[in-house]
Amino acid sequence: MSEELIKKIEESQNLGRAERRKKERFSQKKYKDKTIKIKSGKKFTKSPGLDKEKRRQLLNDKNLLNELRKIIVKYFPDLMSLFSKLTDKRHKSYITYKMRTIIMTKLFALLCGITTMTGINDWFDTEEAIKNLSKICNQELKEIPDWQTIQDVIEQLDYNEIDDIRKYMFKALLRSKMFDRFRYNGCIQLIVDATGLTALDYNLNGNCLTRTRDGKTKYYKYVLEAKVVFGNMLISIDSEWIENNNFNNENDKQDCEINAFKRMQKRIKNNYPKLKFIVTGDALYATTTICKDNHWHYIFNLKKDRLKNVYQEFEDNINYKNEVSKENYYLSSNIPFKQHNVNAFRFIEKNVDGKTTTFNYITDLKVDTFNIVQIVSMGRRRWKIENEGFNEQKNGTYNISHLCSRFENALKIHYLLIQIAHTIRQLFELGSLVVKEVKKILTKKEIRKKLITLLISSSITNLESLDLNFQLRFDD
Repeated sequence: MSEELIKKIEESQNLGRAERRKKERFSQKKYKDKTIKIKSGKKFTKSPGLDKEKRRQLLNDKNLLNELRKIIVKYFPDLMSLFSKLTDKRHKSYITYKMRTIIMTKLFALLCGITTMTGINDWFDTEEAIKNLSKICNQELKEIPDWQTIQDVIEQLDYNEIDDIRKYMFKALLRSKMFDRFRYNGCIQLIVDATGLTALDYNLNGNCLTRTRDGKTKYYKYVLEAKVVFGNMLISIDSEWIENNNFNNENDKQDCEINAFKRMQKRIKNNYPKLKFIVTGDALYATTTICKDNHWHYIFNLKKDRLKNVYQEFEDNINYKNEVSKENYYLSSNIPFKQHNVNAFRFIEKNVDGKTTTFNYITDLKVDTFNIVQIVSMGRRRWKIENEGFNEQKNGTYNISHLCSRFENALKIHYLLIQIAHTIRQLFELGSLVVKEVKKILTKKEIRKKLITLLISSSITNLESLDLNFQLRFDD
């Protein structure tokens, strides 16, 4: 980007929104570059928050459980209907609880931070909980479903039907247009990464990955996750299990993350053919051409041992000439790789103690002085799937390492229900104005306890009486 254009952009930042957009479109046509953006240069000050007394009053006045229900009803209006339509393989003479009651009981247990099946009985066995779940599930209950009853139903559910509900939720959020401002040039950032759920001394269901050290073999359950990034939110849109389904002997190759991604990308492309993604992952993915084949953009970590030729040419080029003028940022464009060209860039972060951390990436996106800071920020979001995705689900609210069942199908259904619950909880915690105020006086753990307390000890509003005239607001 020329110095003349950068100067024009800086001069236009304080103009009104309509005038900025006119100059933005004019510059895009003139320079034939749709990545040119003119953001507002104005600084806004936040209004002072509530004092402690008013916050306590707010906590007393607002029912957090009703706030959670309102989000589900407003943004996923067909969720209860979809639960009701799940294939029910139970014998009709043994049916006491409707399918939606079974699934909603499990879902609200997860939303309240109850991660074990027996915990449902331990916490929900109160008169108020039975009354409240009757209202939530729209079925008059004398007792809550026993955890074993819920487990028996989950074991016979169709995995694809639950996956379709996750797909419905993502599409419902897209239709709401709440997250359009988090797109980059119309593209949605998609982070992919694998995680190990548990390590065992035996081969659960005969398809675990194996690792032998010092003569001792361990068996691992791994899953590859694809999550879209909207601001501070991570929403799961697909999962692929990394398994040795056709593993007959020690000489056979085990399943791996790249093969799992090859299987996953076909579903994502089929489910969302019109969506444009910017796939972000570690250096493992840099050797594939899947994104190029699907017409997706990408930002991958660049490591010397993965793409030696690209890395060496990048080093040589930036030592000769750096293509950007920002301090601590480096760029080399159009480096040949597998019949196409990539752009390699680097950011050196200086810490307070004087130490530095270097981040290297490759991308097919256009990178220049004006947007390199934003592109680096997108590349560094890969840590979100580990810290705010897997870490939260492992060590925070959901405890995904607790498999809940030894049966293959049930194990995977439980995992999918956690992804669904995590999406709802993020809308609740990051978007609700009421919860944002409450978070100033309560921790995340205390909010979970508050939800349980409200469910088991106080009366909640009937479904038809919920006020749905509200909007969620998300921070960048």
